Amino acid sequence: MLTSIEQSGKISIVKRNFSWGEDLDAIHALVAQHFDDFNGNGFYPHPDEEALRRKLLAIPTLQRLAQAMAQRKARGLAITGLGLDGLDEARRNAVLYAIALSQGYPTSTDQRTRRVAWDVRARSAAAPGEAAQARFVTFSERVGGADMHTDSSFYPMPEEQFLLYVVNAARCNGGASLLIDIEDIVAELNKTSAGRDAYRLLCTQPVPFRVPSVYAASEQQVEYHLAPVFTLEGGLAMRWRYDSIVKGLAARPDLATPQLSAALELLNDIVERRAPRFDRCLPDDTLLWADNHRTLHGRAGYTDPARHLIRIRISNTPNARRIGPSGISAD
Repeated sequence: MLTSIEQSGKISIVKRNFSWGEDLDAIHALVAQHFDDFNGNGFYPHPDEEALRRKLLAIPTLQRLAQAMAQRKARGLAITGLGLDGLDEARRNAVLYAIALSQGYPTSTDQRTRRVAWDVRARSAAAPGEAAQARFVTFSERVGGADMHTDSSFYPMPEEQFLLYVVNAARCNGGASLLIDIEDIVAELNKTSAGRDAYRLLCTQPVPFRVPSVYAASEQQVEYHLAPVFTLEGGLAMRWRYDSIVKGLAARPDLATPQLSAALELLNDIVERRAPRFDRCLPDDTLLWADNHRTLHGRAGYTDPARHLIRIRISNTPNARRIGPSGISAD
C-alpha cells in the first residue's frame, strides 16, 4: 500500500503504490449524499459523522489506506503521489475530508465559516483603514516562514492530529515543511539547569495563548486561552505558538513574570535554533499527516504567492463531545 522512501526518527516519507480505481468516485458520491452544501468546498463537521465514518471505511481502498497509516506508528508521515492532482477542487477536497474522517473527526477551523478544509495560502493585504496592530494575522494567511507551533494551541482541546495536502508547492526553492519531535525539545531542555527549571515551570504555569483574529468570534475581539505549555497526563504532550503567547501576555501583563518570560525565551530559542528537525520541500500531490500533540510543525521562508496547501485538523473525539469553538459544540 505504501512504500518507504526515507525515515528520519519517527517521521517517515513513503510513496503510494496502489490504485484508487473506482473508489475515488465512490468516496465522492458517499460524501455528496451526506452534504447538501460543500461549504465552498471546505465542508464542516457533519452532525452524523460517526455513521458517515463507518460507511466511508467500508470503501476498500480508503479502509486499506487508513490501516496502512495506522500501522506506521509514526509521529509524522508524508505520502507522495497521493493521486488526487487530477481532480477538481470539490472532488479533491471531498476525498481529503474522507481521509481525515478515516483517521478521526475533522474539526472546523474557525468560528465563523466552520470550514474543515482550510486553504493555506497568501491572502490579500488588509483593507485600508484596518488597524494592523489590532488584527492578529496567522501563518496560513501570508507568504514567508512559519515559526514552529502546534495547531489550535489557543483552544481548550487542541486536536490530536492534522493533515496537509500540497496542491501547489512553492516554485522558489522555499517553503520546506518542518517537523520537530517534542521529545527532542525536552532532551535539549534537560541539558542545563536553566532548561530543567524552565521545563518544570512550563509544566505547571498556565500561559495565555491569544486566538488569531481570523479564528476569533470577530476580527476586533481579543480572545485568549490559559494553559500550560507541557502536560504529562496520558504521556508527554505540548502546545506551543510563541507569537500567540507573546500577544496573550500583552493582553495579560499581570502574568508576565521575569521567570516565565525567561523560560519562554529559552524554550523558543531551543525550538527555533537548536532542536533537530525534519526539513523537506514536499512536492505537489503529497499528503503530510502529523501528531499535533507530540510534534511541532512550521515552514521555511518562501516568496511564491501561488504556494497552496489544504489543512484539516483531526480530533480523536467526535465533535459533539468536544469543548471549545473548533467543534460542533459551543463553549
